[in-house]
Amino acid sequence: MRPGELRRNALVHAALALAVARGRAAAQEETIGTLPLSKAAAAFAELARAGAADGGKLWGVPVCGPVLLVDPATRKLVANEPDAEGRLAARGGVFVGTLPPDKPIANAPVEWAGKRWAMALVLFLGESEAERVTLLAHESFHRVQPALGLFPFGAENAHLDAPAGRRWLQLEWNALAAALAAEGEARRAAVQDALDFRAARRAEVAGAAASENALELREGLANYTGLRLAGRGVPEVLAYVAERRAKEETFVRSFAYESGPLYGYLLDALRPAWRTELSAESDLGAMLAATLTLTPDATRAEGRAAHHGSEALRAAEEARVRVRQERLARFRAELVDGPVLVIDLAPVTSRTMDTRKTFPFAPGQTVFTERRLQATWGRLEVTGEGAILEDAFLEGNGPRLGRVSLRGAAADKRSGPGWKLELAEGWAIVPSEARDGDWSVRSKR
Repeated sequence: MRPGELRRNALVHAALALAVARGRAAAQEETIGTLPLSKAAAAFAELARAGAADGGKLWGVPVCGPVLLVDPATRKLVANEPDAEGRLAARGGVFVGTLPPDKPIANAPVEWAGKRWAMALVLFLGESEAERVTLLAHESFHRVQPALGLFPFGAENAHLDAPAGRRWLQLEWNALAAALAAEGEARRAAVQDALDFRAARRAEVAGAAASENALELREGLANYTGLRLAGRGVPEVLAYVAERRAKEETFVRSFAYESGPLYGYLLDALRPAWRTELSAESDLGAMLAATLTLTPDATRAEGRAAHHGSEALRAAEEARVRVRQERLARFRAELVDGPVLVIDLAPVTSRTMDTRKTFPFAPGQTVFTERRLQATWGRLEVTGEGAILEDAFLEGNGPRLGRVSLRGAAADKRSGPGWKLELAEGWAIVPSEARDGDWSVRSKR
């Protein structure tokens, strides 16, 4: 073999050896759940760049800070910086550890190991940089939100699961989207329509304004912040809202993810200092109305509804009512009338859900069709065709309970269609004392 060929062969073999070594290293890389540490480090770097580009201008304070990415199944986590108590171990530019059982796991801020962290679950981390920054900046805003005085809580917006509430809400969104895409008098007219639709909806339900405003400030501002720090412009925001709406089954807990960005981007264009004027009592619609010197009028709403797709919405809502009635009848048959496994929710230490898959069932009760609960009794996962009926947080009104259907369940009652229970040591499934045919999760001690 000639010298040149020998050199070429040597180079080829070296390249192959390097590729094999890299493949083995990648295969052996530590993960948090399904997330490799290298991808976590890349996501943290993306967030840091977004935070540096903002420089604290959006809210007057740096939004991006300590972040935990947590795997709810194992409680393992990866952080973007060290903690203040030495509980995390440095690993490849990030920091790893395990969240203790007494700390809840959710997309929410948490006080732990001497710091206040933004927490996000690894299963919600997106595929694109824009998705990842949107999520992490959203949760990072929640970390600083209480200090800004913008973290109010209100009653659940059950009226947004009713046909009238849903129709007026979607008409409002359609008009806001038209306003964002327009300028001048066309924008002003579309904003007027949106405010009239908003007024019509709120006129039908006592307390609707207060409960809606609270969620728009708490979650709407967070989602607006995530989109802004991710660098998404108006066309991208309109596409984002449209994509979310197409996947929504219910708006009760999720509507602010659409309303917040729509109002926020309009206010950015029309009232640049609006964020400095906010308080926990603010109404984004009222702020936009004052900016354009508009007066919302519910009596005008129906006359303008056709201009924003009212007939298509009405038909869609009529079809949804039929589906909803069938769904509620199934929930009642499976989770109320039929045999159930009753689970105490008080010991739950972490919970995840898709806010688009929650269904108001009765006063103080909600059905979730996508749910993961971690507690002292073990772990419950509800997916697909499964459902869990949960009592609300009601102080002084007895224990909070969850119920999953035992129809079609396994003989050991640890799984059924769409749900699976992993029982912790020291716990057992025993006949319920409340009703024949039901079973309960109880401690053996």
